[in-house]
Amino acid sequence: MSSNNNNSNAGTAVLLAAALIIALVVLGPLLTIWALNTLFPVLHIDYNLDTWSAVVLLGIFIRGDRVPGLGRKS
Repeated sequence: MSSNNNNSNAGTAVLLAAALIIALVVLGPLLTIWALNTLFPVLHIDYNLDTWSAVVLLGIFIRGDRVPGLGRKS
């Protein structure tokens, strides 16, 4: 009986971790837009799929994760 409970706890932890990662991926760009609107009120950036996607692409470009030649050197 105890083994079943441990498996249940491990499964719950994996689901919570996955939900947290998904929430950060979805909310991260929205928080970036909110921060820009707060710092620079003249921007008036809307919250919609277009601006969310633009922030995601901008973040990828700045980090250099998916842009050839801009990746981190190891």
